[in-house]
Parts: sequence; C-alpha cells; structure tokens
Amino acid sequence: MSLALLGAALVAGACTSGSDLPDPSIVSVEPATLLVNAKDASLTVRFDARYGVAVDYGKETASDRTMSGRIWLDDTEATVTHFDPEGVAIATVPKGLGAGSHALRLRLDDGREDVKKDALDLVPPGHGQEETDADAGVLVETDAGSVEPQGDGGSPADGGPLPGDPILKGDITGYGFEPIEGARMSREAFSITVRAEGPRAPHFNGSLEVSSSRGKVKPLKIGPCENGVCTATVTVDASAGTVQLTVMDGYGTTGTSNTFTLDAPP
Repeated sequence: MSLALLGAALVAGACTSGSDLPDPSIVSVEPATLLVNAKDASLTVRFDARYGVAVDYGKETASDRTMSGRIWLDDTEATVTHFDPEGVAIATVPKGLGAGSHALRLRLDDGREDVKKDALDLVPPGHGQEETDADAGVLVETDAGSVEPQGDGGSPADGGPLPGDPILKGDITGYGFEPIEGARMSREAFSITVRAEGPRAPHFNGSLEVSSSRGKVKPLKIGPCENGVCTATVTVDASAGTVQLTVMDGYGTTGTSNTFTLDAPP
C-alpha cells in the first residue's frame, strides 16, 4: 500500500523561507481504513502546497531547492518511500498502532505542516462481522444463487465473499495491462485498459495510482474501476524513447504495462 501526496506546486516569488508561505493542506488520505498491523501497509496522501524561490536581482538569477517531507501517524513517524512535491509520495504505516482512528501529520522540510484528524481508521481482523450478527430487525431475504451441498450432505458450503464486501489484502494479486501498441507521442493523450487479477478481480471497483518509468504521467490516479476493469486516458511527458507504465492499489499490489515507444512532439 502506499501513502501518496498530490499537490499543486505554486511558485511564490522572491520568498526565501517557509515562514513566508502558507502551510500545506492535506486533501485526502487513501485508503481510509486498514487492518491493524497489516503487513507492508501503505497510504496515499494528496496535498496542496506552495514553495519559495530565492531571487538575486543583482545577478538576475533565481534558485529553488528540492522539497522533501515527513509523515507521522499520531506521534509515530512513518517511513516515506517516495515523495514528489508536485504530486506523489508513499509512506509505510508504522507497526504497533492500535485499533481506532489516527491523525496524520505532514511536515515539509522547511517546517510547515498540516494535520488531518481521523485520517486513518485501523480495525481488527473480522471487523464488521459484529454488526451482521446483531439483530437488525426485519430480515430481508436476497437471492444469492444456488447453494451446492457439501459432499457429506451436511450444511451448505460457504459461498465466499459477496461483490459488496470490502476488498482485503490478497483478494487482488496483480493488474494486467492490455497491450499498448505502436508509438505514442509525448504529451498527447492515449487510452489504457487495466484489468484486476486474483480471486476477487470482478469485485474490484477501486482506483489506482499511475506512474511512468520515465518523465511524468497524468493523471496520477485512474478510476474508479468497474467490475475489475479500469479504462482511462493518460498522457506521458518525457523525451523520446521507451516507456513503461505501472499501476498500484492501496495495498501496494502493482501491474506494469508492456514497453512501448514514446516519440517527441513535432
């Protein structure tokens, strides 16, 4: 899974310190719910921020620096595995956090920060079953299809998760791209189709982060998918050469396209 940060990097002219700029603003955190101590769990976070540029009017030069950031859940720092000040960062959820809601704090390396309360809800395995076991009043009977009896003639076999049940880690094992054929033009839109793979692939209706092996891809997120299929229009801004696209879900499960050629614009 992944913790990713998406923002608009807006230049603030002649600013030399973060104190002259507004604090960043966390837009969203995905996924909002995870299992307690889920292995290799990551979060995707989107934010807006402005960055300063130092201007030397005598030399008629301007300089900026690469901004980095840190993430905490409550008072425990998360490991940031990727940070793009203009768009995407990924951080691993720290181990040892208990069940319940946790605040997320984003701090830029110039000291500016923002906190989103109740950003992540950690739940124990099997959470949600208590509600179904309780008396909910009127029972609505639905058709779940035919039920195959077990070989010994005992109770019916478990029909497995339903389409509306939450997707858990391991339900989706990967993502396959339909081949991207022929050469594509840098900064010109083209269509991609990605299919979920795994035991619950037809139930996947989530969104996916998109990245490129070179340059920048837009949009950075596609979806929601429909019945395990995501179709979207993207652009890649990179120099001429070969490129691959990669998608990743909130659990960190990925899929990579075939290598295709990207031509420079005329």
